[in-house]
Amino acid sequence: SAVPLRMLIRIARNINSDEMVDGPKFLDTARFDLVGKAFSGPAGQQQVDDTVLREMVKTLIVDRFKMKTHFEERRVTAYVLTAVKPKMTKGDPAARTRCYEGPAPGARDPRTANPLLSRLFTCQNMTMAQLAERLPNLAGGYIQTAVFDGTGLEGGWDFSLSFSPAGIFQQAGGRGGAGGGPNGAPNAGAAVAIDPNGALSLQEAIDRQLGLKMETQKRPLPVLVLDHVEEKPTEN
Repeated sequence: SAVPLRMLIRIARNINSDEMVDGPKFLDTARFDLVGKAFSGPAGQQQVDDTVLREMVKTLIVDRFKMKTHFEERRVTAYVLTAVKPKMTKGDPAARTRCYEGPAPGARDPRTANPLLSRLFTCQNMTMAQLAERLPNLAGGYIQTAVFDGTGLEGGWDFSLSFSPAGIFQQAGGRGGAGGGPNGAPNAGAAVAIDPNGALSLQEAIDRQLGLKMETQKRPLPVLVLDHVEEKPTEN
């Protein structure tokens, strides 16, 4: 309901804001209600796969807004993980790679002592490249652009990462790293934590708990360029 056209395009293409070149102003001002039937199977099986949903939205935009696009490489802001003093445990090569919410079996749950550290993930036999790829999904609200592995660490690693939701820093009115990040996200590159209540930003948690740094850099990345899109869709 009342979704900007830019957001529909991002959903359809599965891209972040930095992966799309600015287009006409109406991408943000023109808003639409989208109503559709995506599944007609048995009751209790109504979950629509994200890939299917994105293809449906893409087909709609191309058909109704006459959208034409292409990708080209440009230098945009991205995050890069680097190793300082790694505090992770080398993973067992025979163990499967996985990452789940909650503490490791038998491990202390840091959320008990500090409920503000409500985001807790435990990862097993995960490479740094895999961590970089998954961070935007694991740390929703903090990262709105790509993350790259620049640690030089090889193989899989076991670790836990506990931090506070991004909303805590956004509500702090500029304290604790709020604002300043790409696309208005909390500044993940600011090594800060709100004091004295114990909230911990994603960047500070990565620094303290994993011995890594996450910093912003300009890197060449493929971005979506709009060649043509209509402001008003064709009639229903």
